[in-house]
Amino acid sequence: MFMTWFKSSRALEGHIMTKQDVINGILKKLGPKEDRPFQLAMDELKNDGIIDMKEDGVTLVLTAKGADLL
Repeated sequence: MFMTWFKSSRALEGHIMTKQDVINGILKKLGPKEDRPFQLAMDELKNDGIIDMKEDGVTLVLTAKGADLL
Protein backbone atom coordinates (compact mmCIF):
# COMPACT_ATOMS: atom_id res chain seq x y z
CA MET A 1 0.00 0.00 0.00
CA PHE A 2 2.84 2.44 0.77
CA MET A 3 4.84 1.56 -2.29
CA THR A 4 1.73 1.78 -4.46
CA TRP A 5 1.18 5.31 -3.18
CA PHE A 6 4.78 6.29 -3.87
CA LYS A 7 4.62 4.71 -7.33
CA SER A 8 1.38 6.49 -8.24
CA SER A 9 2.98 9.74 -7.08
CA ARG A 10 5.99 9.11 -9.34
CA ALA A 11 8.16 9.51 -6.29
CA LEU A 12 11.91 9.83 -6.29
CA GLU A 13 14.40 9.45 -3.48
CA GLY A 14 13.51 11.83 -0.66
CA HIS A 15 9.83 12.06 -1.59
CA ILE A 16 7.71 12.52 1.52
CA MET A 17 4.44 10.84 2.38
CA THR A 18 3.03 13.23 4.96
CA LYS A 19 0.94 12.32 7.96
CA GLN A 20 -2.10 13.62 6.09
CA ASP A 21 -1.21 11.46 3.04
CA VAL A 22 -0.96 8.39 5.28
CA ILE A 23 -4.31 9.15 6.89
CA ASN A 24 -6.14 9.90 3.64
CA GLY A 25 -4.37 7.39 1.42
CA ILE A 26 -4.17 4.42 3.75
CA LEU A 27 -5.62 4.66 7.25
CA LYS A 28 -9.12 5.68 6.17
CA LYS A 29 -9.26 2.57 3.99
CA LEU A 30 -8.31 0.16 6.78
CA GLY A 31 -10.64 -1.67 9.10
CA PRO A 32 -9.94 -2.31 12.78
CA LYS A 33 -8.49 -5.75 12.11
CA GLU A 34 -5.92 -4.27 9.73
CA ASP A 35 -4.19 -2.02 12.28
CA ARG A 36 -1.57 -4.59 13.26
CA PRO A 37 -0.69 -5.62 9.67
CA PHE A 38 -0.40 -1.89 8.84
CA GLN A 39 2.16 -1.40 11.61
CA LEU A 40 4.04 -4.54 10.59
CA ALA A 41 4.22 -3.32 6.98
CA MET A 42 5.60 0.06 8.08
CA ASP A 43 8.17 -1.62 10.31
CA GLU A 44 9.25 -4.02 7.57
CA LEU A 45 9.75 -1.25 5.01
CA LYS A 46 11.72 0.75 7.55
CA ASN A 47 13.87 -2.21 8.63
CA ASP A 48 14.59 -3.08 4.99
CA GLY A 49 15.79 0.49 4.34
CA ILE A 50 13.04 1.25 1.83
CA ILE A 51 11.57 4.12 3.83
CA ASP A 52 12.68 6.32 6.68
CA MET A 53 10.23 7.44 9.32
CA LYS A 54 10.19 10.97 10.72
CA GLU A 55 10.07 11.71 14.44
CA ASP A 56 6.26 11.85 14.43
CA GLY A 57 6.19 8.12 13.63
CA VAL A 58 3.86 8.57 10.66
CA THR A 59 5.56 10.77 8.04
CA LEU A 60 7.50 8.58 5.61
CA VAL A 61 10.47 9.41 3.38
CA LEU A 62 11.35 7.26 0.38
CA THR A 63 15.00 6.16 0.41
CA ALA A 64 17.25 5.57 -2.60
CA LYS A 65 16.68 1.81 -2.17
CA GLY A 66 12.93 2.37 -2.14
CA ALA A 67 13.06 4.59 -5.23
CA ASP A 68 15.06 1.89 -7.06
CA LEU A 69 12.31 -0.63 -6.31
CA LEU A 70 9.65 1.54 -7.94
